[in-house]
Amino acid sequence: MNTFDRVAEVEAILAEDETALGSVWRHLQEGLSIKEIADLLEVTPGPVYANDSLIRVLRDGYIPPGPTVATQSAARIRSWLANKTLSPELRTALEEQESLVRSRAEDKSAQAAETKRATEVSEAAERVGTPGIYVYTLPHYLRHPYDPETGRTMLKVGHSAVDAVYRASSQGRFTALPEDPILLRIYPVDASADAEKKFHSWLRDADHPTNRTLRGGSEWFVTSTKFLDRVADALGLEVQVINDLETLEDM
Repeated sequence: MNTFDRVAEVEAILAEDETALGSVWRHLQEGLSIKEIADLLEVTPGPVYANDSLIRVLRDGYIPPGPTVATQSAARIRSWLANKTLSPELRTALEEQESLVRSRAEDKSAQAAETKRATEVSEAAERVGTPGIYVYTLPHYLRHPYDPETGRTMLKVGHSAVDAVYRASSQGRFTALPEDPILLRIYPVDASADAEKKFHSWLRDADHPTNRTLRGGSEWFVTSTKFLDRVADALGLEVQVINDLETLEDM
């Protein structure tokens, strides 16, 4: 008589998983901490925490409270249902869980609360007035990556020479966007215009395309903070993490 063991079955699948999720799982099994894994993979801790949460979703039936992580979790559950060889019992469990996780992801109140927190953090960082490269995105692009296969999404990579890039109420830089943008990174540098040219050149050379259809201008690229952090490191710039909300898909 077969006894369904969800933990054992999911761990067996994770052991063979070739995505970032499987990589994080194996490093956790080696006894590495979240910070150690982030350092090893040359990313910030946020995406590693997101994948650790996703492991608990799949293995333990955990329902993440945050809509962004819930959206990503529901997508991964659907991917497993479509592409993994699952026992009938695990398939049923994941189908039921996907419905619950999707409900959390679509909870408008939870989305508004998450966006409000991220916006408040963004505005506090802007008020400091640090000259440098500023990386923004919209909440929609966090919850629904522009390129789901790689996890890359639309990010605005621009510079501020003297003070922070304020919202539409001041300079009009974000006029006509459907949502308040969220600040993900600041890379402090006094010669910010020159640094912006270098960032944009790296993005084009790496085939991370721009999207000129957005009214925000040509500073929007389909990319990831992981790539931008590496550019900053190559240029000798400090990486200031303001909001760390992306997943670890683009390895």
